[in-house]
Amino acid sequence: SREALRVACVEGETFTAEVVARVRSADARETVDRLSGELDRRHRLIRAQAIQRLGGRRLSRYRFRHILFQNYLYHSLDPVERAYLHEAVGRALEELFEEETNQLAVTLAWHFQEAGIVDKAITYLLQAGEQAQRRSAHPAAIAHLTQALELLESTPETPERTQRELGLQIALGVPLVLTKGHAAPQVEATYARARALSEQVGSTLQRFQVLLGLRRYHLARGELRTAHHMGQELLSLAGNAQDAPLLARAHMMHADTLDSLGEFAQCLKHSQQGFAAYDPQQCRSHMFLYGNDTGVGCQMYQSLALWYLGYPDQALHKAEETLSLAQQLSHPFTLVFTLYYTARLHLLCRDVWAVQERVEVLLRIATERGFALFSTWGTILRGWALADQGKTEEGVGEMQQGLHAMGDTGFELLLPEFYCLLAGAYGKAGRTQECLRLVHDALTSLERTGERKFEAELFRLKGELLLSQAEAKAKAEADWPYQDAETCFQRALQAARRQGAKSWELRAALSLSRLWHSQESPGKRDEASQLLQEVYSWFTEGFDTADLQEARALLETLGG
Repeated sequence: SREALRVACVEGETFTAEVVARVRSADARETVDRLSGELDRRHRLIRAQAIQRLGGRRLSRYRFRHILFQNYLYHSLDPVERAYLHEAVGRALEELFEEETNQLAVTLAWHFQEAGIVDKAITYLLQAGEQAQRRSAHPAAIAHLTQALELLESTPETPERTQRELGLQIALGVPLVLTKGHAAPQVEATYARARALSEQVGSTLQRFQVLLGLRRYHLARGELRTAHHMGQELLSLAGNAQDAPLLARAHMMHADTLDSLGEFAQCLKHSQQGFAAYDPQQCRSHMFLYGNDTGVGCQMYQSLALWYLGYPDQALHKAEETLSLAQQLSHPFTLVFTLYYTARLHLLCRDVWAVQERVEVLLRIATERGFALFSTWGTILRGWALADQGKTEEGVGEMQQGLHAMGDTGFELLLPEFYCLLAGAYGKAGRTQECLRLVHDALTSLERTGERKFEAELFRLKGELLLSQAEAKAKAEADWPYQDAETCFQRALQAARRQGAKSWELRAALSLSRLWHSQESPGKRDEASQLLQEVYSWFTEGFDTADLQEARALLETLGG
């Protein structure tokens, strides 16, 4: 009985009769009789817990009545005995669970680590990390994979070790991105190490995953040209491999970069090509390799590109269709990703209630799951929604909080967009100088990084702010210096036309037409009508969106 307890205490506070029997080369039925009779009912040292069925086998589970007794037995073993029994228990569990060892990967890793069998411990830690990631338990995944890398350092340097480290670094990259953010120093260190390893021993899939991670990092840091170059490398790698799931992902990632660069037609093209290569069955397993579903990503970038290019109804329909798909996948990060981009689209359409509805769900899931970056972005969008509803100070406070948190992650992408949103909120509070400072910072960031998707809107907003200042000055000086504002509106028009961004062009045309109309000159009034009519008449849909309704109302005022 004492020998049985010595084995049992190594398995843990809860242990398995069949494991004890295998380690002691005893009959399982006799072991159960002894445990239940002598040690449970007679000595009250253990307690029968339950019977578990595993395939056609029975597992009889027991528990020590007192954890202190189990600890006493365990620490009474000398190091040699302890290591021997950990190995024996680990191997017995492997034999019993056969193909289902993933159920107790963490336990097996611990037994083999304590037994000094590092190779097996690392195998099970990797398995535990992958299982945790599939459950979206990303902090646990990071802990398991980091422990595996630490153990690997104690092994001799061989090609096999290099290959193993590469697999672990790649596996570690995604949960780090999801919890720390794309631009975190740990993310860069992980993928930089993985790239060095992949150049020695990497497969096509591994090189693709590493390049994907590095592209994410450089994009997040605002290094768009580097990200664009890496996107082209990904397309080439996937094309040469003739691998449809990789090609779908490469197109999605390239569309993401093109969206940031303001190359909306190309963004639409690549997101469509990515979705054409997307096979739900093939790509679904890749969702855990990359962090989100490829098809959902392609659809979301299509919807955003469609709005910029002047097709708001198609954009909204595709976004809601994609959100429905994301809700069916039971993958929290994909759902949060989709909620965020859908909220962004509704923001572009100036539908504040839809923004707030999606953002509230986003923030709940992101907070529960530890998705720090999306919590930050969601906070900024919620702040915008609050400010738009007249809760200006509360909204500005949330936006500032989100931007501060984003700065802590090293994330520079989206700064022009978020500064533009915050400046608009400041404008509602009459804080014109702070607005202009933010717009200046946004345009500076834009020139540094090349992130131009909000370029037209920033120049338009700057023009509106300058116009507001000019109107105040005119009241004091009986003058109206509007030239600077008009210059900004013209630059907004030029940027929108260069990008083929009809939705931005409409907004710029509205601002410029209002300015010309307010000058009370027949010639300017005609120019305003002609400009706005030309842009408005291009549209074939979206006539119930705020921008097109305002354009129609102004045209009626102008007599167009």
